Formats: sequence, structure tokens, C-alpha cells
Amino acid sequence: MKKEGMVRVSTILLVLVLVLGLTACGAQDAASTSSSVPATTAAPVASSAPVTQEKAVEAARQGSALEFTDMGKYKKEPGYKIGYSFHGGGISFDIESINAFKWVAEEKFGVVIDELYVTEAQFDVAKQISDIEDMLVKGIDGLVVSPTSPTAIIPVIDKLHDQGIPVVVVLGEYDGSKFTAYRATDAQAFGRVGAEWLVEKLTEKNGAPKGDIIAIRGVAGAAADVGRWERGAKPVFDSYPDIKVVGEGQGLWAYDEGRRVAESLLTAHPDVDGIWSCGGQMSLAAAEVIEEKGLDLIPITGEDYNGFYKYWVANKDRGFTSISPTYPSWIATEGLDTLISVLMGESVVKTLLYPPPMVTDDTVENYVAPDLPDSIWVATSVPHEILKQWYK
Repeated sequence: MKKEGMVRVSTILLVLVLVLGLTACGAQDAASTSSSVPATTAAPVASSAPVTQEKAVEAARQGSALEFTDMGKYKKEPGYKIGYSFHGGGISFDIESINAFKWVAEEKFGVVIDELYVTEAQFDVAKQISDIEDMLVKGIDGLVVSPTSPTAIIPVIDKLHDQGIPVVVVLGEYDGSKFTAYRATDAQAFGRVGAEWLVEKLTEKNGAPKGDIIAIRGVAGAAADVGRWERGAKPVFDSYPDIKVVGEGQGLWAYDEGRRVAESLLTAHPDVDGIWSCGGQMSLAAAEVIEEKGLDLIPITGEDYNGFYKYWVANKDRGFTSISPTYPSWIATEGLDTLISVLMGESVVKTLLYPPPMVTDDTVENYVAPDLPDSIWVATSVPHEILKQWYK
């Protein structure tokens, strides 16, 4: 993958930011001790304009306790073999995230990466473990991994860590302690803020926090579902005795399965007051099912799926309302940047939990991409012209 003449400016910028952060916060011990990922390190970001990757990264740094990896611990000469073990596969977010990872690996780090192995676990823990074991046999120098489960892959990640192979965990909840760095959106804030917003909407409608809702989840046991639903949204709803989750189903973060779940739940419970959704494609599916059934519009939580944003903008004047935490596809590429940094001997912040920017009724027009297909996810660092090539 080598491209002669490329310059890695991102590492220099990262070091400058961290030096400034240390100056502001006071000297800190750079030596790190293993610790599991904290539940929350920063509050969600609300903005009237799209929040850039740079702003989100800086917000995470400001909200995090700056614990650093050891300088030079994983330093190796370039010509790296890099692995990326992705938890899912097939749905549009997965396609965009993996394409973005490959694109950044080539465009930004092609001069230092010789081989790149990318696997998709399809939400199958056993497959992900097998994929990682296979990469280990191939002699990878470092791994970026988005977990299928917060707990089930801990032994194989511990194995790599114990062999001195740096591992950067990205995107999902992870309960292990042996990792080099962690980069993720705050999944619990994603679920919690959407749930709190839905409670407010029920209160506005019913005069008190009460009413019936349905929940369209992702994949039970998957890291993102654990964070968003089990540790994020569900505790909020559980704290209000008069709010009942009258039905829930697993939409697999996909439009077709989300539609099937929505049709089933809305047939059984046509008079619900709102819908909590774990993902944007499922939010769009639920909204369209409501339209087709001739039901009244109800509040539905969303995500930064362009098709959902298009629906939202088109139906605001009819009273449709939503809130949308974003789940940037660039999180995994931040993990790659971090991995390359430690392989080049740099010290990096161990844990960064990015506050998910919240898109609201007042700001959705600033995020929707009318010129791009429904299937793209708008919280991306990939230029629109490149996205158009991917989604022809």
C-alpha cells in the first residue's frame, strides 16, 4: 500500500493538541495502567451547524481524564501489517465505515502500511474470534477492533495484548481492561439522551411522564445495543413507573428487518405514544409504516442516516419530531490513526469517548445531504465526491 512522498501531518497535530492539553491541565504521568472503559467522560454536544471530526475529538479530549500510553512501547519500523476486525457487515453504515477505513488507510497511511486485513464478523462472536486468531497467525503488527460483544471477545484481545501487539478498540462498548487505546462514541449517552427526549415528549402530550412506547433495538447482546439500550435508554424508562415499554424487537440496524419489527409492533400496539429506535434505518422504516397504516405521527428517535433526515425535513411541517444522536463513521479511522501513532513510538491518550452530537428539529437542515443517496451516513469525514463514487 506504500505511496512514496506522503507526509503524516495528523500525528504532528495530535502531539501539538496533547501538549497544549497537558499545559492547560498540568503535568500528568504518561505511564498508563490498564483500566476498563469508563461509562461516560463527556456530555453530548448540541450544535446549530454540523460538528466536525476535529471538534468532536477535541470535545472528547476536554471531557476525558488524560491517561496516556507509554512512549515507544510499541514502536516498530514502518511496513506495517494492520488488521481491522469489524463487528457487523452488510448494512449501509457498515459498508460506509469499512470503506472509510480502507480509504484512510490508503490515502493517509499508505506510505507506512504494507498489508491491510479487514474482516466482517456479521455480529457473530465466534467468527470475530476466529478472524482475529487468523490475523494473529498472519503476523499483524497491530489491530483495530469493533467488538461484537462487550465481554465475549475479551480473552482473544487479552491474548494479543499479552503478546505485545497493540489493540485499539473502537465504536462499541467494551468491558475488558487489556487494550492499548479506546475510541468510541458514548453509546450510553446515545441511548439516554434519546430516551430523555422521548420522556419530555410524552410529558408534553399527557401532562406527566406517562404513556406507552415501543423499542426497536439492534442486535441483543451486541456492544452497541448493550450501550444504547441496556445501559442507556432502558434505565431512563425504568425510572418512570407510568411509562411502559409495551413491546420491543430486534431490527438488526437494517431497514428491512426494522420494517418487519415496526409492522409487528404497531399492529399489536397502534396507539403508542412514541418509538425509541436504536438506529436510523429502523427509524425511517418505523416512520413509513406509521404513514402506511394511517396512524397519527408520533415522536421517533433517530440517527444520522440520510434517508431518515430527508424524511424528517420533508415532514416537519406536518408535525413530525425527532432527535438524532450521531454515530460517526470516522470513529474507526480515528482508531487507525491512533494505532499508527503508537506503532511509530508516540504516546497517545488511552481512552477517548466522543460525545455524540445531537441533531434536533432546529438543526436537521444543517446536516441532511439532499444531493447524496438515502443510504449514506452524514457524520463522516469522507468528502462528498468520494461518497458519490461509493454509492453510484
